[in-house]
Amino acid sequence: MYIPDLKVSMIDPEINAGFICNYLSREKSENKTRPFYEKTILLYPELKDAQEILDIREKEEFIREAVIKRLAENQSKIQERIEHFRDMFDTFIPGFIEAECRLFDYEWKPGDKEINCYVGYLPFYPRSTMDKAFYVSYHDEERVFSGAVHEINHMIFFEKWKEMHGECKERQWPDPLWYLEEIIVDPTLNDERVKHHTLYENRAYPVFYEEDESGQSLMDKVKKCYEKADSIEAFLNEAYEIIKTNL
Repeated sequence: MYIPDLKVSMIDPEINAGFICNYLSREKSENKTRPFYEKTILLYPELKDAQEILDIREKEEFIREAVIKRLAENQSKIQERIEHFRDMFDTFIPGFIEAECRLFDYEWKPGDKEINCYVGYLPFYPRSTMDKAFYVSYHDEERVFSGAVHEINHMIFFEKWKEMHGECKERQWPDPLWYLEEIIVDPTLNDERVKHHTLYENRAYPVFYEEDESGQSLMDKVKKCYEKADSIEAFLNEAYEIIKTNL
């Protein structure tokens, strides 16, 4: 089985700044699945007044300067953490990718020779499943390694979904496919065939565990589907329908 390399490197400061601008945007304040504003301000307290700047360009430049300054001041520390992350990833990521591919009945394509992990200063870990890249924060430890398996899970799921249903674009909240790939990290990463290749407990976002009027959560329904499905393809298709019905 072909296993890609996991390459770890410094984030482009402009990309890091762009993420922070996005997390402090009005659109993100309307997404209640995660506390975008609150966690960003905890990481960058110097940006607490950014919401009071009405001019968008002025606001984004204010944020950009703060982010680039923070990265420059901690460059040597970030490089040390990059080396640490590389060493740790080498101990479990190859085995994890192999186990995940077997679980999803998917063969990793040799054309995707590497997965890129970019290290910056971030409250959330964005990804691009199409580009096989994800972003982490240098000050974290457990989140970096649990985040890596989480994001690689998304990448393998996305390729499997395309294999099943044909080419499709990467989806964002609140698309049902976004919910599907976020919810299934629990049953798939906690499957005994995969779990021992990860370093920490794996859970999806807390909102997916909230019970409805019937006393069941959306996660409960998806996990029951996982337990009784006779193939990964059957599970993914049925879970997708459950999510569309319950959203």
